[in-house]
Amino acid sequence: MVTRPDPRAELAAFTAMVLDLARVDPERKPGAAVTRWHRELAALLGLPCDRAATNRDLLKGALTMNIAQRDAGMDPVPVGAGGRRR
Repeated sequence: MVTRPDPRAELAAFTAMVLDLARVDPERKPGAAVTRWHRELAALLGLPCDRAATNRDLLKGALTMNIAQRDAGMDPVPVGAGGRRR
């Protein structure tokens, strides 16, 4: 069984990745692995997951998950010395 990272860290990594994907090619259809990660992460956080037809849609989904995390009182991953996440 694979152990998942802290959901806060996983969401931060997912958000960073889809931000880059949307920046490079916002209208491109996302790959199967990233859409699966999107669905799994939304389920892990207990959130609905809309179908992402483009990288821009994935970014909207990531931002929605970040807002839901904040509204639920879940702090983002703390940043340690040197800007690295702890």
